[in-house]
Amino acid sequence: MEIGSIFEVNPAVAAEGGETAGFHLAQVDKYGKKNQCYTASGREAIALALISLEREKPELPKRCLMPAYMCDSVFLPFLHRDWELIFYSVDREMETAGEEIFRLALENDPGLIFIHPYYGTDTCRGLRRQLSALRRNGVMVMEDVTQSYYLEEAGREADFVVGSLRKWYAVPDGGFVASDLPLSSEILLEGDDYAKERLIPLVQKWEYLRDENLPEEERQGRKSEFLTKNRSLEAELDRFEGVRAMSRLSVHILTKADEEAARQARAENYSYLYEKIDDMKRLWPILLKEKGEAPLYFPVYAKERDKMQGFLAERGVYAPVLWPVGEQNRDELQGDEAYIYEHMLALPIDQRYGAAEMERIAQILTLYENQPVIGIRVDANREIAMGHVMRCITIAKQLVNRGCRVLFLTADEWARETISEAGMEQICLHTRWDWMEEELPRLRQILTMAGVKTLLVDSYQATKEYFEGLKDLVRLVRIDDCFEPVCPVDILINYNAYHVRFPYEETYTGGTKLLLGTDYVPLREEFARAESVQPTADGSVCEECAECAGEDERQSEEGFAVLLASGGGDAQDVLWGILQKAVADSAFENVTFHTVVGEFHPRGKELEAFAESHPQVKVYRPCRDVAGLMTRCDAAVSAAGTMLFELAAMGVPAVFFQAADNQRYDREFFGEEERMLYAGDVRQDREGCLTEICENLKKLIADAALRGRMREALSRVTDGRGAARIAEEIAKL
Repeated sequence: MEIGSIFEVNPAVAAEGGETAGFHLAQVDKYGKKNQCYTASGREAIALALISLEREKPELPKRCLMPAYMCDSVFLPFLHRDWELIFYSVDREMETAGEEIFRLALENDPGLIFIHPYYGTDTCRGLRRQLSALRRNGVMVMEDVTQSYYLEEAGREADFVVGSLRKWYAVPDGGFVASDLPLSSEILLEGDDYAKERLIPLVQKWEYLRDENLPEEERQGRKSEFLTKNRSLEAELDRFEGVRAMSRLSVHILTKADEEAARQARAENYSYLYEKIDDMKRLWPILLKEKGEAPLYFPVYAKERDKMQGFLAERGVYAPVLWPVGEQNRDELQGDEAYIYEHMLALPIDQRYGAAEMERIAQILTLYENQPVIGIRVDANREIAMGHVMRCITIAKQLVNRGCRVLFLTADEWARETISEAGMEQICLHTRWDWMEEELPRLRQILTMAGVKTLLVDSYQATKEYFEGLKDLVRLVRIDDCFEPVCPVDILINYNAYHVRFPYEETYTGGTKLLLGTDYVPLREEFARAESVQPTADGSVCEECAECAGEDERQSEEGFAVLLASGGGDAQDVLWGILQKAVADSAFENVTFHTVVGEFHPRGKELEAFAESHPQVKVYRPCRDVAGLMTRCDAAVSAAGTMLFELAAMGVPAVFFQAADNQRYDREFFGEEERMLYAGDVRQDREGCLTEICENLKKLIADAALRGRMREALSRVTDGRGAARIAEEIAKL
């Protein structure tokens, strides 16, 4: 079940047409205007109103007071007709002070004031007295009721009432303008052809929703098709400067529409949902319940609007942001308007739905409200490579997929940008990364205030005393690479193959859940989706994957491609050393080196300059798509660590070296069964290690059969779904 997004139209209804002569709607009649005209869209209704106003009042200044909180599509008809827009403020209750309208009118001498009662509420009530006084002095008023079509108090005193009908009903087009002034209806263009185009995605959605037997991939393809088509038509509407009449098809649909039933359904949905979410803390209704009158949407403020919108969408509820900030009013936004644009979300409550759908929305919002908060304590800096943060982000994304909130806690600001780009919340403790016990009082306070119930710690600096200082407050999870001193934790993770060297089961006998071995390697999702060589039960390569083990299947026009990586800091300057040797060696003349350079690499700029003068060297600083880069490479050179598992998941033969103490056991596992070629510990003999890297790389270049055997061995290392397994266990705590 999907709730929200564009309306769907029954193709059986779409085959019929209606008679436009004499057509009218009772909800438009209620404004009491002498003249009505029905257009293809709300913005075209505004355009017709402006054309009519300019004809009837040619002396009127072409300046309009406009609310700063407004859809930018409303601005377009004014801009197309060279009107000057002057913005007035809207507060968080969606209201405007009449005094401000009066002041702006005196200062700017507008010919028109544009008002908009928001979400079924007469948010213009407080300024209507001033509007009446200004009208008596010749200022005209246009009222847009697109969000409050059923509101009884709206429109009666305005000179023009405009609105969009396609926002309210399942029609391909539709808008209206009502006025006591004559309307220039003679300029209307024929709108049936446009409506036929707009009908296509609406019918496609109807068919999509009702075909339950479609394979998921085909379903998503169909959905993408009609949404892309709809977006394209919306963009076309933005560019169109004419005014079209509403189509005969929409007239036919609206003639049969039960407006009162639609109004009642929206009102009931609004009331039902209000009762369910009124006391929530992470979101709250913008308007008071008693003020609502069957609005276009149910508007709420959300503390983390984008996250809530994504959470709903993942569960089939599509709540739009009304509106994205427009170019025209971007610089005019003040405190309250900026808050509205950043925090407002519109929940669907239209007449397609009833109590069952509202209950489903409420249940999803309750799930969102009550998400468990998982803290992650991790650092990155010049001493600690970014790998710790990256694997924690990978686990965090899987936790979010399971309905958890995640809060990163760091000692300093080094990793802020990386964590932010991943869409994660974070708090900087402003403490020493290498003396974690010192942070305990501040950390405990933050964990309590944030409601954190479980804390994942990924740091070699965390001592037994550190965990002892937290165990009474939160459930504890630890990533342990090297069998550090036994600590009081609820879950302990060592995803390395060498975990078998340590007596974990014998040591952790107090109820600690152990997640050990390569089933728990926390690789990013792109590696979980990688197609690598799949062995059969007897260890041979299956026929379907035989091509994967073939000779040089990854080679492109650039020749043999090698990925180079040495961790975020590259403390031993390995990348520079390899490249210096490689460009001087004719054996690598036809090899392209794709070099991943960490954000904190001390030679980052030098490596970029080196690449500019050596075409066979490509530098990625930073690299946004490591998995994609791996698919282009025939082989790799990497420091030991998590990247070896990423290379295994992608089936890339590699030469690896040791650059840190916690990597000392990787050489045993990855050096076995021809998985990878080991080149030594770069800290002990840098020159010897660099030479061995180059010699082993030459072996890989020369021996396609060796590469094939390595790919087969790597395929058995990991399926790339370790992060999901870790997240599942953490979420159970």
